[in-house]
Amino acid sequence: MHKDQLAVEVDTVRRLVDGQFPQWRALPVHRVSTAGTVNAIFRLGEDLAARFPLRPQEERRVRDWLRAEAAAMREFAAVSRVPAPRPVAIGEPGGGYPLPWSVQTWLPGADAFQQAMGLVWYYAQSNPAMSRFGRRTLQRLARAWP
Repeated sequence: MHKDQLAVEVDTVRRLVDGQFPQWRALPVHRVSTAGTVNAIFRLGEDLAARFPLRPQEERRVRDWLRAEAAAMREFAAVSRVPAPRPVAIGEPGGGYPLPWSVQTWLPGADAFQQAMGLVWYYAQSNPAMSRFGRRTLQRLARAWP
């Protein structure tokens, strides 16, 4: 938690989705419980996730970051051997939330670090784009993994 962290409630997400993406109006909205401190994540139905930055920042900077992140997600998904989330939309501030936010596809599964270290390890070993630094870091983590 950050002392300047933005509060994002289910009702706020519902208003934003309904107002900006009426095609998703019928989808239920549920908060996803995570240990993350960068975004609040909410499920939209079974197939989508909305991500809301938690730290106050300049609106233009957040929008630029979300656009760059979406481009990187598309690029990664195109070459990944494993399923990867894909960007769907970028929402605008409003309805009690001051920043742009994003929607991406939801992939069912478990937290990769907590539940599937082996998958991360496999990817790091099998992907030639993984840096030596990344491999060494994962090797240290794997040795320490219970």
